[in-house]
Amino acid sequence: MVSLQELDIDEITEWPLFPQVLVVLLLMFIIQGFGVWFYLMPQNDELEGLKQQEQTLKTTLRIKANKVATLPQLQKQLNELTSRYDYLLQQLPVQKELASMLAAVNELGLDNKLTFTRIDWGEKQNKEFLYRLPLNIELTGDYHEIGDFSAAIAKLPRIISFDDVNWQRVSQESSTLHFRVRAYTYQFKPEVRDEAQ
Repeated sequence: MVSLQELDIDEITEWPLFPQVLVVLLLMFIIQGFGVWFYLMPQNDELEGLKQQEQTLKTTLRIKANKVATLPQLQKQLNELTSRYDYLLQQLPVQKELASMLAAVNELGLDNKLTFTRIDWGEKQNKEFLYRLPLNIELTGDYHEIGDFSAAIAKLPRIISFDDVNWQRVSQESSTLHFRVRAYTYQFKPEVRDEAQ
C-alpha cells in the first residue's frame, strides 16, 4: 500500500485509483464551492431582488387596476358635478343682466300693488370665488302683497336671497307695512388665467 506522503502531484496519472478519485472529488467540491459562492449566490440575490420587484409591480398593478375599475364611476360623478355646476352657474346673472333684474324686481313689486321708496344695487363684495351683489329694497304695502312679492322673487330664474329683513307699520292705525330688505345675488368670478402659460 502506498502512503499519501509518497505521492507526487506531478505523477498523478500514475497514482492508484483511490487517491486519484479522492483528488478529483476534492477538486469537484472546490470548483462547486467557488461556483456556488461566486456565481449562484449573486444569482440568488438577484433572483430575490427580482421577486421583490415582482411583488411591488403586482401591488402597483392591483392598485392601478382598482383605479381603472372605478374610473367609469368617477367619470359619472364628475359629469354629474359638472352638470350641477353648470346649472348653478346659469342661475347667476352676468353683468349685462343686472339692469333687467332690477327692472324685473320692480315690475313684480308693481304687479303686487307695492310702492317702492328705494330699489338699487349696493357695492359689489368680493368673496372667495364669487361676487356678492347687494340689492337694497324699501317698499310699502299690505302684508299679503309683500308675501306674494317675496314668493315671486324666489321664482325668478336668477338667484336672489333676502337678508336683513325689517318691517314695521307705517302708523299705529294703518295695516300698511314699511318693508326694508337687503337682498343678494351672486356673480361668478371668472378664473384668472396665468399670462405665462
